[in-house]
Amino acid sequence: MKRIAALTSVRHGERFLNRWISYYGHELGYQNLFIILDGVDQEGPDPDLGLNLHWFDHVPMSRVAGDKFRANRASVLAHELMKTYDLVIGTDVDEFLVLDPHRSEGLLQYISQRPITGNLSGMGIDVARHRLREHDLDWSKPFLDQRQYGVISDRYTKASILSEPHFWGSGFHRVKGQPFEIDPYLYLLHFGSVDDLETNARSADQERVKSGWSGHQLRRNAVSDLVSTCEPNDGDKAFDNARHLLSRRRSLISWNKPRQLKPHQVIKIPARFRGLV
Repeated sequence: MKRIAALTSVRHGERFLNRWISYYGHELGYQNLFIILDGVDQEGPDPDLGLNLHWFDHVPMSRVAGDKFRANRASVLAHELMKTYDLVIGTDVDEFLVLDPHRSEGLLQYISQRPITGNLSGMGIDVARHRLREHDLDWSKPFLDQRQYGVISDRYTKASILSEPHFWGSGFHRVKGQPFEIDPYLYLLHFGSVDDLETNARSADQERVKSGWSGHQLRRNAVSDLVSTCEPNDGDKAFDNARHLLSRRRSLISWNKPRQLKPHQVIKIPARFRGLV
């Protein structure tokens, strides 16, 4: 097995962080999790779990500047980790890299045996509540037991895995100066729109409003609107074609990012994914 670390950065996202820790701790081992806490004015996770915590004073920035700053800080940490780890997984705190349950091995074993040159991506699925068919979220239960719909997303098809000390772009969306590859069995599930109440609360948070996050939060609301009004495609029937479209030649400006998917592809997530996160 390769030594694999996972890292994230969080500010006032305790509920997502607890889920992130539980998932990646189970898959990789809690001692291999590295958490950047952006601000000492927030509650940290349980110190008895054996996590690696990196505390920093929060520096107010615009959303764009903050994204770049956090990506650079995560990249510097990843470079340091690569002195002792073979691979580093970097995600936002509401993102979960999962292996298709069709595979019999676990995430650690699959990634360990798969050759990775530079970086690797899972196909992004932006999971959201179908307001006509699904209830409010119960945070004590698995997300995918309660949310069955999402949008195949070029935005969340991210270069999450590094095998060499390169630099991530803002939000882990790309690796600077490096080509792009989507794995056929990995998915990056984004849960930023999984809970309407949480999304609305973050939309009204004055710190986020001042730093320019309002538009981003409204886009999260729009994902729920989309899955609630469009007839979904079967996920398995959509996945292969979506990978092909995402991997097609891109413009010179975004050559190392997935191609934009238009129109949006709303899917029903296959039942085998339930309980994963």
